[in-house]
Amino acid sequence: MIKGDLRKKQILETAEMLFTERGYDQTGVQDILDRLNLSKGSFYHHFESKALVLQTICESRAEKAAESLGPAEQSESGLQWMNRLLSGMIPFAGEGLAFLRMLLPVLAMPEGQSILAAYQVALKQAWAPMIMRALQRMTAQGDAFCLYPEETASILSDLVNDLWIRMSQEITRQNGQEADRAYLGRLMIPVDAYRASIENLISAPYGSIELVNLETLAATAEKLRQA
Repeated sequence: MIKGDLRKKQILETAEMLFTERGYDQTGVQDILDRLNLSKGSFYHHFESKALVLQTICESRAEKAAESLGPAEQSESGLQWMNRLLSGMIPFAGEGLAFLRMLLPVLAMPEGQSILAAYQVALKQAWAPMIMRALQRMTAQGDAFCLYPEETASILSDLVNDLWIRMSQEITRQNGQEADRAYLGRLMIPVDAYRASIENLISAPYGSIELVNLETLAATAEKLRQA
């Protein structure tokens, strides 16, 4: 790795760590520079703003998350692969959830919507090709019917992107409410609506598509309410 690329990588890794620990709003460019012992000139050679740093981190996370899923195994059906892809695109588990907790408050800032849009575009670009191949396998195996797999994969990616941000914002809006069964039941209504829409779109059997289960949603609600 050449020196310039290494420096850029160090800035991104340090910024992500500080954003997650302190919050995006509480972390300034100077905090990143101090941690790395860098000059402002070195930082602005790679990034024109702190917002661009976070946008680049989002894009990198989208690519890495897609790569971590890997291709379908030989023993895995098209439907199993599709469900793994659709649920994996939703950042409601592990490090993805910790990152989401940091990201959500940013959305209320002036730069928030452009950062979110870049993140969603990166997720779509990383996932849509795999979703298309899973859809083709499902069609070949009789678990779906799709005449236009590339275009349909694009629509499915948009639906999942819309779902996870809608659910995240809904949970944070209900910040003071306990995540009891009634509350979780209300949260599952839009999840079921998106699931049914996807099944109808690809002619998959009712209940065959899995997006977010109740256990994951409960854990997500608890973590995001603590943000």
